[in-house]
This record gives sequence, C-alpha cells and structure tokens, in this order.
Amino acid sequence: MIIGAGPAGLTAAYELLKTGNYIPIVIEKLDIPGGLSRTVNYKGNRMDIGGHRFFSKSNKVLDWWLEILPLEKSITGEEKISYQNKSKNLNPYTATASSDETMLLRNRKSRIYFLKQLFPYPIRLDFYTLKKLGPVLACKILGSYFFSMIFPVKPETTLRDFLKNRFGKALYRIFFEDYTRKVWGVNAEEIPAEWGKQRIKGVSISKIIAHSVKRKKTDDIQQKKVETSLIEKFLYPKYGPGQLWEKVAEMIVSKGGRIIYNHSVVSMSASDDIITNISIKSTHNSETQIIEGDYFISTMAIKDLVNALTPAPSQQLAQIAEGLEYREFITIGLLVKDLSLKEPNGNVISDNWIYIQEKGVKMGRLQIFNNWSPFMVKDECTVWLGLEYFCQENDALWSMPENELVKLAES
Repeated sequence: MIIGAGPAGLTAAYELLKTGNYIPIVIEKLDIPGGLSRTVNYKGNRMDIGGHRFFSKSNKVLDWWLEILPLEKSITGEEKISYQNKSKNLNPYTATASSDETMLLRNRKSRIYFLKQLFPYPIRLDFYTLKKLGPVLACKILGSYFFSMIFPVKPETTLRDFLKNRFGKALYRIFFEDYTRKVWGVNAEEIPAEWGKQRIKGVSISKIIAHSVKRKKTDDIQQKKVETSLIEKFLYPKYGPGQLWEKVAEMIVSKGGRIIYNHSVVSMSASDDIITNISIKSTHNSETQIIEGDYFISTMAIKDLVNALTPAPSQQLAQIAEGLEYREFITIGLLVKDLSLKEPNGNVISDNWIYIQEKGVKMGRLQIFNNWSPFMVKDECTVWLGLEYFCQENDALWSMPENELVKLAES
C-alpha cells in the first residue's frame, strides 16, 4: 500500500514492480498523478505548479528519467546532452524531434524584478547591476559586502546571519529581507541558519563571481562542479513535469499495479506497532472502505500521517506533529497577448521565472511557461503566465474568491 501518487509514491511503486515480488496499490486523493509535480491542463494551456527543473548529478537518476521519457534529438539527429559514465546497457535515450514523449534540454534563466528593473539571479555585483542601483546604493552594497567578509557574524545562528555573511548587510536588506518574509511568512531572524545552507547551499557573491569567470560552455547536464542555484541547463518534459508522472502511472498499471484516485486516507490501523490496514474515503461521495496490505509506504504530510494513526501515538508525538507548519501556495494562470517586459532585441523576455521583489506587491514569483517549453501554451502567439502567491491556510488571500484572485492577477 502506497499513500500518495506523487513522484515519491509512483517511483516506489514502479521500482517494486520491477522486482516481481510485490503488487503496489497507490492511493491518491486527486484525480491525476504527480502530486505537486502534476501538470494542470486548462483549455490546452499547461500549468506547472511551482516550476520543476529536472537535473541531477547522479547517473542513476538521469538514467531513470530518460528511460521513461527519452531525450529529444536535434534536427541533425544528434543527442543534445552528455554526462559521465552513462550506462551502456540501456537505450541511447533519444527521441525524434516530433515525438510527444520526450525530454527537452532547456537553458535556465531567472531574474529579480526590483525598482521596476530586472536584475540577475543569483544577484551579481557586476558593473550592470551596480549601475542600475545607482552610485550611492552601489557604494553601500560594496562597502557592506567587504565589511561582512572581514567581520562576519559569529556565531551564525539565523538565516539573517547566513545571508549577511555571504552578501553583506545592504544587499540583504534590499533583496532578501522582505522577500523572505513574503515567501515564508516569518522574518529571516526567526529561521535557523541551517535553512539557508539547505536552500541556498554554497552560493555567495564570491562563488557567483568565480562561477562567472570560470564558466565554460558544456553539454554536461550533471554540472557536478556547479552549485545547485547556479545550474544553467536542465531537462524538461515536453508537456510539463506531470507528463513524466502520468507516463509512470500508466506503466505501473500496465505492469499489474493499481492506482485508486479520488480517495483520501482517513485512518491507519496498527497492531503491535505494525500497520495492518488503512481506511480510505471517496472524495466524491464520502464512501469509505478498508484495504489490507503487507507493507505500507506513506508520502502524505507528516501531520496528516500522525493524525491518521489508530491507536493514536503518544501525546508528545501528536503535539510535535500538530505543531508542524505548512506554507500555502496559490498559482494563477493568466493568458495574455503580449508582455511589456522585453529583451533588448524587442522579443518577449526569455526568463523561465522572475522573482518579484517590489515592495507592496503580493505576488512572489512569475512563471513564463512558454520559456519552460513552447508546448505548454496552446497558441504560440500568446504568453501563458503563472502568478505565484504565498499565504497561510484560511488567511485573507487563501479565502479570496476565485474571481477576486483573477482580478488581483490582472492588476
């Protein structure tokens, strides 16, 4: 029994089927596989919830993806990527350019929208950035950056300390302070430094400068010596990330597995600390049924998992689970004829996504789905946008009627 038909649940089911020893039954509360990596199709325009880049420094992971969706071929029939030690016992992972079931090789580009201007992301202290900020602000940024290099915050206990030590106090206040509060709903001083080490990893001004100087054109998709935030190439399914997981779901069913959609888990019964069965409820008519299994894998939220256990766990464990906080996320699709933001050559901006750091603007990030894959938009003469907002469950934004959310996006 596998709870959840997201990437983790589907991967587990597929791998178990390959052993020939297990029959996986996957329970999914939605009517579509993929979880947060699903692709929503609205009148032929496809929406990626969050923007999912496919890249890995692991050959095994790359092999797995490309077995499901082979790599596109160029017009000349040549493969568009390479990576070290590619398995020789598998197919060459290439598909014709006209194939629908294929991975595209994409160039990553993202920027920051601030002071009604576009800045590179990750932020760079180069001539063009400093010129846009103006001489006074540029001097403050350079001065505070060198000060942080000489006198770093010690001990480094909060995300604020982490960011100041790598970017300087002035740059932190301009680009990180308000945006952190917008995304996570709390101030940077309330978040541990470990969060920055996990999310931003080794990125700093010095690392960005070094990467720019040493950058070489390469077809190696692994980019093993590149920090994750600086990755410049990635794979992307032709019709969005959900295409990969829809294909995996089809393969699971064809190999004898089962996926039960539109059902949520309401309880998990245990005997002697071993799960014996689960009770699931239809999202359509609230009918429930009990399903037994030999083994259980859960990919549901930890809070929901603990609350579903019967008998209930210890009071301490229940309190810890109940105390877990989840940040909510709203994506609004907006189809437009054109964008006022242009590249120097007059074309629509080529960014995959843009971080919105203007004060007073609720939107946190803007996706341009055309630039993830041109096949995400039905009419190539239109621009398909994903406007992302961060909130808490049941707050004013979360509770806003759909027509008002659309008006907010349009404004």
